[in-house]
Amino acid sequence: MRNLEKDEEKRGKYREKLLATAFTLFSKESIESVKFEDIAKESNIGAATVYRYFGSKPEMVIELATKKWIEHYKEVEEYYQKAGGDSMNAAEELEFFLDSFINLYRNHKDLLRFNRNFDTYVIHEKCTEKQMKPYNDAVSIFAEKFHTVYKKAQEDGTLSIKVSEKKLFVNIMYIMLSVAGKYAEGLVYPPHAERDMTEELFLLKHMIFDSYAKRL
Repeated sequence: MRNLEKDEEKRGKYREKLLATAFTLFSKESIESVKFEDIAKESNIGAATVYRYFGSKPEMVIELATKKWIEHYKEVEEYYQKAGGDSMNAAEELEFFLDSFINLYRNHKDLLRFNRNFDTYVIHEKCTEKQMKPYNDAVSIFAEKFHTVYKKAQEDGTLSIKVSEKKLFVNIMYIMLSVAGKYAEGLVYPPHAERDMTEELFLLKHMIFDSYAKRL
């Protein structure tokens, strides 16, 4: 009689191995260019197994993006708690939020490269709202976290905000992610040059922060 618990554990390990390999390939090359067969070969797992665990490539890509952003959120939240986030004022929280993008560039350039290709891929594949729901739910937690900044700003007045919460969040997130992603891909300087663009990101951070922070 088969041990169902061991079978489930084995399936979980296979799935994690395939996702890890896929992420490495997707972030080094591009999502479009990588085939299931490439992932299977690199994982030393039969191609039929990949199809058994993932019904389609978009399914795998969305699950992977969801997983990676949840992992990153947990990392950010851990830093937030250690920094005493609950006791920060709005300006301090905004600075922490901006710094999180710089830390993303420093520690997870692969995620930034993957993310820049992800949006284009899901649009090209015409992924439905239902397919995208797990991913959208995962990234929405960042907007919920940013809500704290906006709410505190209304209460403590350390930030001067004249736009809606949604517009402020989307604009800041888009600017920081877009620029950090381009730096991670080497679109400003080629990857082989190994140019660290952290200083440039700090400059961008201060430009954004200074446009909202009140001089008290």
